[in-house]
Amino acid sequence: MRAYGEIAYFSIGEFNNLLQEKVNLDKKVDRLKALIDKTMEALPEGLAIENKTDLEDVLREKLHLLPDTINAVLHTAEIGVIVCDADDTILDISQHLMASLGYQPAELIGSYKGKLWVERPDIHETGLSGENDYIYSIYKVKQKHFPAVHEDAYITREGTVIPVLQHQLNVVNLQGRILGFLYLVINLSEEKSLELTLARAMDHIEREILNDEEVELTPEMKRYLSKDILETREYLNNILETSIDGILITSISGHILGCNQSFRKMAGYAEDELINQPITLVSPLTGTYQTVSGKPYTITEKDVMDMADTLNILFEKERRYACRQYFKNRSGALIPTEVNLSLLKSREGALIGILRNIHNLTEREKLEQKIKELSETYRLDNIVGKSRAMQEIFRLLKKVAESESTVLIQGESGTGKELIARAVYHHSPRNKGPFVTLNCGAIPYNLLESELFGHVKGAFTGAIRDKKGLFEDAEGGVIFLDEIGELPPEMQVKLLRTIQQREIKRVGDNRTIKIDVRIIAATNRDLFEGIKNGTFREDLYYRINVFGLKIPPLRDRKEDIPLLIDFFLKKSPARQKTVQVSREAMKMILDYPFPGNIRELENIIERALILCEDNMITVSDLPPEMMEAVQAQFERPRKNTAVFMAAHRADAAHGAPSAEDAAPLLRTGRQQAEKEIIMQALQATQQNRAQAAKLLKIGRTSLYRKMKQLGLE
Repeated sequence: MRAYGEIAYFSIGEFNNLLQEKVNLDKKVDRLKALIDKTMEALPEGLAIENKTDLEDVLREKLHLLPDTINAVLHTAEIGVIVCDADDTILDISQHLMASLGYQPAELIGSYKGKLWVERPDIHETGLSGENDYIYSIYKVKQKHFPAVHEDAYITREGTVIPVLQHQLNVVNLQGRILGFLYLVINLSEEKSLELTLARAMDHIEREILNDEEVELTPEMKRYLSKDILETREYLNNILETSIDGILITSISGHILGCNQSFRKMAGYAEDELINQPITLVSPLTGTYQTVSGKPYTITEKDVMDMADTLNILFEKERRYACRQYFKNRSGALIPTEVNLSLLKSREGALIGILRNIHNLTEREKLEQKIKELSETYRLDNIVGKSRAMQEIFRLLKKVAESESTVLIQGESGTGKELIARAVYHHSPRNKGPFVTLNCGAIPYNLLESELFGHVKGAFTGAIRDKKGLFEDAEGGVIFLDEIGELPPEMQVKLLRTIQQREIKRVGDNRTIKIDVRIIAATNRDLFEGIKNGTFREDLYYRINVFGLKIPPLRDRKEDIPLLIDFFLKKSPARQKTVQVSREAMKMILDYPFPGNIRELENIIERALILCEDNMITVSDLPPEMMEAVQAQFERPRKNTAVFMAAHRADAAHGAPSAEDAAPLLRTGRQQAEKEIIMQALQATQQNRAQAAKLLKIGRTSLYRKMKQLGLE
């Protein structure tokens, strides 16, 4: 075969000679195609043989038994033949094709045909067996979507790419069931090499024309024919070469046809080092590599299967498709990228290649790593917060975790009291022991004592065997008593004795059992109020409140909300891609008072993930009642004004005061109005004084003082 690519200079005469050689090559290929087409037209249902044994011998002993049409093809030396069974396992291959591929018969016979695939993984590099089915998942997807006649490419034993025109002829038994395939192959290496040389020659001559060199064309022809072609080409090349993103064009079979400067810079290769090479040179299938950031990354079987699924969607839906993919640079380091794939088609609509628009994510990955490192400052276990209040909680939590002190965690429902308790446990010396939880308000009183302390057989009806209580289950670890404010008074006495004596008695037993358990309690109730009204023992309060942690409600630490949203988005199994929150939706979330605190926020984000489209959470994805609550919050000041007016009207209904009585009456009217306002604020916040003070826009201490003055305590 002539080395066309080595021609350095192109005269008009040389160009004409190349054109003539192209005509001769085209005639040869057309003759071979016509011979194959005639055979395939004569066998529309496929080549019929009796059994699989005949298929294995089709190129040898059984060759003379085949129809004349197929016999003529198989006797043509310029047409390569691969015989495969129904699973595409190679049964035989023609000698001249075997020789051009550089294999010995034993290396191909019995192998999967995908071994000749351009994109096959480098077995020596990955250390994977060629029998791993997932390795060929991408190949199988492409084969499924290829027509029976298409341009393909094989790879030789030495790694050289051979472009071919492949015809697939089904081989069936007498009942019409497919037994295998005959792949009839025309080697297009010489033709493709000549086409590349002609393209270079055309470019050279066009430049001569543009520079008014002596050529056999008139000036008008030079100006109007060549200038338009050259400027159009340079314009398109400039677009590609100046693109920030990398552009990589491959054939359908998987070898590189072209790329732009951004991709070459990213990969570290010159253009002539990439052209006509398999894409696996820069996009490895499997193996463990270092990333450009210095961290190891393993491309796994799942990654390969995901890419196969992506290509399957690309071929089936014929639309642009985005995915994450790692490319390998010259030094062997992996580069994280986001790739948009689209199909390239000829004017006639035939698939001719795949265009990859590649966005380098290296800087984004480094930024994400910095954010992750920074976020660790704002996170303790699964607790997230950068507010001053939460940072103080983190500091205190780490301190108290090292001790054996009883801890009382106070906060509204949904603020994460159990998470705080678990964090104390995880950072304590007892983290190897059990962590036992009990919701004191969820178990009836008649069962609560047995649940906590256990019972002996016969202690009560239904006690058919001895049973350990939760205190014994927590031996050596921690027991978390949630909603301790719901404990009945009788149980409070028994719990107090347990804390004091560090021992328990099972129900129905007089024997004491020593325990080694740390107690962490939590409540959403005001235990001081319980002490005042007699529902909670004061001595128990001081026993459990050795170290108190008060968790602020979410409305008092709104700077933590964006961090919490990011945490919930990342941990959600429903989304694999990055989801963002629109500015309008974030504003509404920040304006919402969150009576259900963090638990409510998590539920809102989960709901929004189900509803959102295009990976963007908008206002329409948030609950309707959220918008109503935000609007009502802004309308509340007007309602407070109405309360003032109602109070003044009530004073006026008693008649106009005399001059000497005006001052005390005015004071009485003002006090009545203030009393009504405070009562409405407390009612609106479910008697939460801190929230009522915030609603009235006064300090908590001021509210307490005013309530005392008005007799509202």
